[in-house]
Amino acid sequence: MATTTARRRSAHPMSYYWSVVKDMDDSQKLELVTMLVNSVKPKVADNLTTEEMLEGYPYKRYTKAELNAMLDEAEAEIAAGGGIDDEDLRREDEEEYERELAEEQKLQLEAV
Repeated sequence: MATTTARRRSAHPMSYYWSVVKDMDDSQKLELVTMLVNSVKPKVADNLTTEEMLEGYPYKRYTKAELNAMLDEAEAEIAAGGGIDDEDLRREDEEEYERELAEEQKLQLEAV
């Protein structure tokens, strides 16, 4: 789940953006998401079909049967004792936030 500095296009870790967004109300979040989507969506002609628009789209489209199979597999993994509970997930998120914050502070000190 960790995001490395080399893969990021921003000087800020994702946890920084989350710290900004988490206190927004739903209407502010919706406005922000709309702005972000509009800033990255491709400029396509109105006469293109859905299939033509999705050509080159980086994500695979799944059928309902494929999605149900993935859910069944995940539920079986959980039943077998796999997975992670929400407390551990939150702890890992906090640890990642602290690592990213320390990394950002280190980069800022090196820049001085």
